[in-house]
Amino acid sequence: MTETILVNCGVLETRVAVLANNNVQDLHIERGPRRSIVGNIYRGKVVRILPGMQAAFVDFGAERTGFLHVSALAGGKGGTAGRREPAIASELHDGQELMVQVARDPLGSKGARLTTDLSLSSRLLVFMPRSAQLAVSQRIDDAGERTRLLLALQEALAAEGLVGNGQECEGGYILRTAAEGVDAAGMRAELRFLQRLWDSVRRRSREATGLRILHEDLPLHLRVARDLAVESVERILVDDPAAFVDLREFCQEYVPGLVARLQLYDPASPLFEQYGVEEEIQRALGPRVELASGGHLVIEQTEAMTTIDVNTGAFVGRRDAEETVYRTNLEAASTLARQLRLRNLGGIIMVDFIDMAEAGHRRQLQDALRQALQADPVRTTFNGMSELGLVALTRKRNGESLQHILCVDCPVCSGSGALKSVRTVSCEIFRQVSRAAVRCEATELVVLAAPQVVNLLQGEESASLAELERTSGKTIRLRAEPLYSQEHFDIATI
Repeated sequence: MTETILVNCGVLETRVAVLANNNVQDLHIERGPRRSIVGNIYRGKVVRILPGMQAAFVDFGAERTGFLHVSALAGGKGGTAGRREPAIASELHDGQELMVQVARDPLGSKGARLTTDLSLSSRLLVFMPRSAQLAVSQRIDDAGERTRLLLALQEALAAEGLVGNGQECEGGYILRTAAEGVDAAGMRAELRFLQRLWDSVRRRSREATGLRILHEDLPLHLRVARDLAVESVERILVDDPAAFVDLREFCQEYVPGLVARLQLYDPASPLFEQYGVEEEIQRALGPRVELASGGHLVIEQTEAMTTIDVNTGAFVGRRDAEETVYRTNLEAASTLARQLRLRNLGGIIMVDFIDMAEAGHRRQLQDALRQALQADPVRTTFNGMSELGLVALTRKRNGESLQHILCVDCPVCSGSGALKSVRTVSCEIFRQVSRAAVRCEATELVVLAAPQVVNLLQGEESASLAELERTSGKTIRLRAEPLYSQEHFDIATI
């Protein structure tokens, strides 16, 4: 599989799309006011201890306070198997100042998730100054390579003088997927970079007074080289000359092997339009995803979870019903795995596959879904399939979903996705007029409503309106208001 990375830099936003075999797999968007703060390190202050939740609220200078759970405290203070977590009040107190790092962006009405178990990332390594662990990314599954990488890292640490007298590492490190095939010499420059970066953070913390940011993660167009450019990436197209220069200079210093793959895009036509990304984004904002066979998925996001319904739609198959359902489910498995990445859906995800009678088909579907999820760089857990074909997935939240970034709740339906019908609104008007007629002494009532509602009352319901006038003893006048939504109406007295 070959991959291409597209970097689109605009005045208001930066967008990055990862294409695999010309299909959009991942989309990342960063906007000035809503730039992700994950990875940023702050000097914060505890403002409230919550003993019942084993957590604390920490003010770190953001609009909302951050949430710090006891399990996110550094030094192994969180609970482990067979050991209870300590009381949060024994670890923190109101007014205490501490360094915190954002582990998860604010989402909706919830503040950022914080940790004191700090980490700093480079191209090959993740440095954890408050740990002594040496580990290798789980995505490197070759046992021999994992062992070789750990030995190379220990050699590089010793060469840089980063191993204590007791042969214990001063800080912990995780070898990232990009480190595969790298030797000790290739790691030493990054070790020096991470140490300089950590020294800078500590110096700023000592000099800081009050709440302030101590370390800010790289902007999106530079994180491309650090986080997204794997070996399978053939080229990185950048449509902005200034961003291209920044990225090239960054790669020359930290990732020399990527320089040859960088290309400045000739803007004969917009980059995202040329590769079909704009069209893919628009489709990803809708609930319905068409399958090549004629079936479709319906994806609905709620606050608690995301639900995905699989339907055969127009696909009728060529053999029997069981075979049709099986083929539709197999296609849906690969499609939904890509949609999870493209839409950046996280949390609990319930998938309602079409029920299949044959146990062998259910096993093969589960295998196909597991295989499709393996390509996802975000950790996704498969929790089995029920007899009814329901599959429960949990996907680690990695920032806001595409819908939350690009959309707001509809001001008309308030995010419910449904409006009251014209007839329902007409019935509400009748009830309100009846109540108003009893309470007021005016002889005339004016109903202001949307044109479609007024048309119904003057047309099909004109006889009922006349009866209401007779029983209430009031004259009822209707006035159409083109700017009113279908559900909005007012009743005035004259």
